Amino acid sequence: MPKPIDLKPVSSAVISIGNEILLGKTVNTNLAYLAAGLAALGAPVLYSVTIRDDADEITRALEYCTGRYDIVISTGGLGPTADDITKATIASFFGKELVFHEDIWEFVQSLFARRGLKAPEINRCQAMVPQDFVALENQMGTAPGLQYEWDGKCFFALAGVPVEMRHVFDNHISSIIHARYPHLSKVIQRSIHTFGISESALAERLDTSLIPKDLGFAWLPQTGRVDLRVYGHDENMINDTADKLIAQIPELVWGIDEDTPAGVLGRLLRDKNLTISLAESCSGGLVSKILSDEAGASDYLLGGVVSYHNQLKHNILGVSETSLAEHGAVSEETALEMVTGIKRLTDSACAISVTGIAGPSGGSDSKPVGTVYFGFSYLAEVWTQRHVFTGSREIIRHKAAEMAILTLAKKIMGRDQ
Repeated sequence: MPKPIDLKPVSSAVISIGNEILLGKTVNTNLAYLAAGLAALGAPVLYSVTIRDDADEITRALEYCTGRYDIVISTGGLGPTADDITKATIASFFGKELVFHEDIWEFVQSLFARRGLKAPEINRCQAMVPQDFVALENQMGTAPGLQYEWDGKCFFALAGVPVEMRHVFDNHISSIIHARYPHLSKVIQRSIHTFGISESALAERLDTSLIPKDLGFAWLPQTGRVDLRVYGHDENMINDTADKLIAQIPELVWGIDEDTPAGVLGRLLRDKNLTISLAESCSGGLVSKILSDEAGASDYLLGGVVSYHNQLKHNILGVSETSLAEHGAVSEETALEMVTGIKRLTDSACAISVTGIAGPSGGSDSKPVGTVYFGFSYLAEVWTQRHVFTGSREIIRHKAAEMAILTLAKKIMGRDQ
C-alpha cells in the first residue's frame, strides 16, 4: 500500500502516442476516458499532448509532463512490433534497465494457448519491464500496464487499445491513485441539455452571475443543440446552481447529465404507455435507428416506413398525387400526409414524418439544401414544422433526426411553448 502524501491539489497529464492518431485514422477515445476518470478521482487533466512513435518526441513529452504534473499517463506503443518503442524510451528516460519477467511471459503464452496457438517469440518483449517499475496485470491483452513512483509523483504507461487501457485503469490505476492521494475530492459535474436555441441567444437569456466563483461553468455547443455544464467539488452548491439555471429556461431544457434524446423520448413513451411509428424520407431511417438503439425500445417503437421514392409515399403512406405534383415531396403538405399515413397504418399513439433535402445538391431558392419538413402527431394533435439546417449531408440528417425526437419529447413534456 503506497504511503499517502501531504494534502495538496493534484494535477494530471496524458501523453497519447501513435502515428495513427495523428494521421486521423484512429479517434483518441482514450484521452476522453482518462480525463473523465481522473476528474472523478479529483486529479483533473490539465495538459494533454499527442505525439508520434518517436523516441525524441516521447522523451520531450516525458520531460515536460513529469516536471510539471503529479500524475502522468501515457497510452500507446507497448505492443511487440518494431514501431512500439515507448517502453524502451520510458526506461531510458528514467535511467532504468529493462528486466525480463518470466511470470509475464508465461501469462502471454497462456493467452495464446487459450486460442490453440503458440506465442510468437516477438511477444517476449512484452515481458520486459523497466527496473523498479510495477507491472499492472492486463487481462484483456498481452501488454501489461506499467507503474513508477518518485518524489510523490506517479507515472503510468498503458496500451493504446481502448479495451486494454480501460481495463488496467479501472482495475489498477484508480485504486492506486485513491490510495496515494486519499485527500482528493472528485470533480462533480452537472450537465444541462438545451434545445431550440443558439449558443449566443442562450447566453442572452441566462444570468450567469449567480454562479458561485468556486464553481466552473462551460458552454458546450453540440450538433444542433447546446449543453451547459456546472462543475466543482461541492455537490449541494452544484445542484443548487444547476436548478437556478434551469429555472431561467425551463422550456428549453430537455434533459440532464447522461440523458440522450432517444433515452428521454423513450422514457416518456414508456411511462405514459404510448407507442410511436415513423415515416422517413431524407433521414433514410435514421430516426428509427436512433430510437431502436435504446434497450427496451420494443415497448413503444412499432416500426416505420422509409419512403424515399414518391411512389412509396403514395402507395404505402397514402400521400396524394396532387400534393406530390403541386407541392413536391419536400413540403408541408407531404410531411402532413406522411405522418397521418404512418399513424393510420400502425395505429400508434404518436408519429413522426421527415422529408427534406439533405444535399449536397437538389436545393432551390425557395427550398435550399438543408430544408426539412416534419410532421408530428401526439394523440389527437397533428402539426408540421419547417427547418433549414446547415452542414454536410451527414450533419443535416443528424440534426433533422435529433430535431424530430426532441420536438416530440418536448411536446409530451409540455415544454413546446
